[in-house]
Amino acid sequence: MPFTLEQIHDKTKSYDWPFTVGDSRPKQPTKYIIPPKGKDPFRMLVRDYMKMEAEKDDRTHGFLDAAIRMRTTEKADPRLMEVMKLTLPDFTIAEFEAVSAAGGIIASVQNQEIRQGYQAQMMDEIRHTQLETALRHYYVRHWEDPAGYDIGQKALYELPAGLVGVSAFLHFNTGDPIDCVMHLNVVLETAYTNILVVAVPQVAVANGESALASTFLSIQSDEARHMANGYGALERYFWINHRQLDALVGHQAEYGATVRPWCYRDQWEEWVGDDFVSSYMERLTDFGLQVPERVPKVAEDVSWLHHTTAMALAVIWPFNFWRTPIQGPKDFQWFEQNYPGWYDVYGKFWEAYAQMAEPDSGQIMMQQLPSLPPLCQVCQLPCIMPRPDKPETRVFDYNGSRIAVCSEGCEWVFKNWPAAYGARKQFWSLYHGQDLADVILKLGLVREDGKTLVGQPGIDLKRMWTIDDIRRLNFEVRDPLQS
Repeated sequence: MPFTLEQIHDKTKSYDWPFTVGDSRPKQPTKYIIPPKGKDPFRMLVRDYMKMEAEKDDRTHGFLDAAIRMRTTEKADPRLMEVMKLTLPDFTIAEFEAVSAAGGIIASVQNQEIRQGYQAQMMDEIRHTQLETALRHYYVRHWEDPAGYDIGQKALYELPAGLVGVSAFLHFNTGDPIDCVMHLNVVLETAYTNILVVAVPQVAVANGESALASTFLSIQSDEARHMANGYGALERYFWINHRQLDALVGHQAEYGATVRPWCYRDQWEEWVGDDFVSSYMERLTDFGLQVPERVPKVAEDVSWLHHTTAMALAVIWPFNFWRTPIQGPKDFQWFEQNYPGWYDVYGKFWEAYAQMAEPDSGQIMMQQLPSLPPLCQVCQLPCIMPRPDKPETRVFDYNGSRIAVCSEGCEWVFKNWPAAYGARKQFWSLYHGQDLADVILKLGLVREDGKTLVGQPGIDLKRMWTIDDIRRLNFEVRDPLQS
């Protein structure tokens, strides 16, 4: 008796058929035992998946077309548009590394249901890179100062701010393939993407930019499906995601906005503290899962980490590819109201920074420091965390070199996985002893006129800084670990 179409459809979705072509042996080894059958709550055929995603793409690209006609970028807050020059390429490198993670698990397990689920995720991540690239293309064409949007992806691999994101997302394809997807699916996509792609769009809309919100929310509709794909040991990845994502997303949400509908600490407590830790992780402890032991330390540091990151990025503005928003009295009031004690730690810095913003001041903040802070060998953040008056820096020798880490957590990560971090080159060591102007030229951080810097210490300057202004400073880049 021939099978009906419904029977064929059900059989296909059962995923219990074996390999019939190609080499079925795993391409990458794993220490985990994966059963031959699993459970994918989002079972779907490729044709169903393609139809669903095509509808979402049509809506998103249709909105971008409408945004062009409505000239929405003319209404956008410049702060948001400038800091997004860092956020968007960071987001795209995360998607690209997630493609590798999904491909790695497909090639490493013999569970057809898991492989099918990750095939859908791989296609999702590729779709996301396309959406984010389309959004950046839109900004390059229609934002008043596109410089930085055009070089952001390349700059991530060369500049201190970008190396934080690159370092964070390399974990998606480095190591045991199961560990990689634990980091991707359990920690990043379950705990942290809600703040970035649900809460940050609210900030964008409040600051006059809707194209970003439309794109990010389309991406989040896929992230909810990815959360079902992985479980495992969490301590290492929870700490790493905290250092890098709390720093970058908090910086984007509060220092890249004039209208702030919420404070980052409250969003972290809702999405990470309450939803991920209390409502999710703690309920699984009966099955042997352990809640990361550094959760209390993370909850304490999250009030300060992104403020220190914003300060550090402002200090090194000549190495950035965006115009840094200067914080003023109204910002001070908001920060102090939401983070009591903020002004005592950061207020004087921003007042002094504003005095040095114009080229005629003849000075930059880097000149005022006794030395540049070393960058953490693990998370790549400056070693002044969680706040500059209470740094937790550790410096030690490793294979004949001096290594700096920013915290006990990063020290623990390094000493347990030294091969993953020990060979990283420190940014400052690459340019030790060179004039700042020469380094800027080597990194290509000048605009089309060949002299105006891409990065600027403010948005509404009377005149932008040029390479000649930097040359007159006679500032020599020095590696603090060699000084």
